[in-house]
Amino acid sequence: MADVEELRAHLVDLYGIHVQAMLTLDQDVILMRRSDGPNWIARVFPATRGVDAVRGDAEILEWLAEVGYPAERNATDEPVSELDGCAVLVTEAIASARGPDRRKAIKDVGGIRRLGELLAELNTLSVPAGAPSRPGGAWHHMAAGMPAAEVEAARLMLEEAESRATARELGTFTRLTEELDSLDAGDGLPEAFVHPDFVLANVVATAQPGMVLVDWAGAGIGPRAWALAFLLWAEGAKDPRRAALALAGYRRRVKLEPEEIERLPAMMRARPLIFDIWRLHGGHKSAAAVAADALETRRLVDTIVQRAAARPRES
Repeated sequence: MADVEELRAHLVDLYGIHVQAMLTLDQDVILMRRSDGPNWIARVFPATRGVDAVRGDAEILEWLAEVGYPAERNATDEPVSELDGCAVLVTEAIASARGPDRRKAIKDVGGIRRLGELLAELNTLSVPAGAPSRPGGAWHHMAAGMPAAEVEAARLMLEEAESRATARELGTFTRLTEELDSLDAGDGLPEAFVHPDFVLANVVATAQPGMVLVDWAGAGIGPRAWALAFLLWAEGAKDPRRAALALAGYRRRVKLEPEEIERLPAMMRARPLIFDIWRLHGGHKSAAAVAADALETRRLVDTIVQRAAARPRES
């Protein structure tokens, strides 16, 4: 966890800005309220994610600005620095609608259907050389590169957790290993530029109205269906009808290959299990609870798939 006052001193000294307040929004994501200009967001990455990778994130944001995609923007021409061996990225804070106004802003711009369309628009961008063409799609808290690296990192975490398990728990770990083996990382499917975590939680709704995507760490070239699968899971877990709307929006711009459609369910089950293995490894969840959730995820994915196959009502 970054020391907020140390971060403030670092950024004030580096950029010559005046900061009135520092507000923690998420782990190592800090809102800087400035008295001399627009507010900034500072993201502090773990030392295991090197400065070059974060410079790649900044290069991607610069490219997205050039093509006019609704993403957060770099705060300066040199937005990446280093503090105590950790990379720091500063971006412009986006004025956001909140509460009921947020829901209305999202609905006014097209709702969940529009979110699916935005993902499709991202997946159809012509990608230049450099950071935008790097392997991407893995959740940066787990791994760098493509989704297969994320699944492999989860496997190593599961093995480490199993090494600490009691004899009574070993059967549960066997079931979890089998469940992990059944996941699909999208290898061999059509690739495109993807955001690793393209879900509503990473959308800032603006009052215009509009939707702006944030948190681009680990973006790059990966299986497009992997990103779609997580969006469908994230919305379908709230209500399967929302997944149907997201898929309908996506299909306005992208025609999925039959193999992508066939493999979507095994990709949809991936992130929920990986997140749970991450919690299990950190001691925040039991193996039995992870196994129970994996079974429930299978049931929910079946429901989402059935609903998504039906024609959704207009949002």
